[in-house]
Amino acid sequence: MPPTLEHLRYLLRDTRAYMLSAAVDLPEPLLQAPNAIGDYSVAQCMAIRIETENRALTLAQSMLHGHPFSYPLSREELERKAVFMRWGWDWAHLMRELYQQREETMWNLDDFQGDILHRPFDVHGQLLSPYDVLAAIAEEERALGDALWTWRKKLEVGERQS
Repeated sequence: MPPTLEHLRYLLRDTRAYMLSAAVDLPEPLLQAPNAIGDYSVAQCMAIRIETENRALTLAQSMLHGHPFSYPLSREELERKAVFMRWGWDWAHLMRELYQQREETMWNLDDFQGDILHRPFDVHGQLLSPYDVLAAIAEEERALGDALWTWRKKLEVGERQS
């Protein structure tokens, strides 16, 4: 039996809590420090999360109308745009936008009841369902949470060695 809408809700809640738990109580300078996670600061990673979720929800909603719309840009270009659009935002502003985007996503999940949730659509030559698109948000947040926890452990080791 394919995963349900309730399972998707659970995944989105669980992975968001996990991802954010890794950033709790970090001082603003660490949140803005370059190259924390790959080429990005923690704050820039959150800017990317906001934009990625917004674009995933747009794609899923367009599937409801039978015409999937996805930006024909590379992942790297989309990430650069997300960071640029939110350049200079402090952590509180990023968190407000992150929470607002998730609220919008959760509110719109009811639109995907029934067969549409798992109906495949051709998106740039790849068959994806609304579930696939929205579950990818959770998968990416779990991966970012893992990366954040790894980074935090490295910081703790560095502090102990100092």
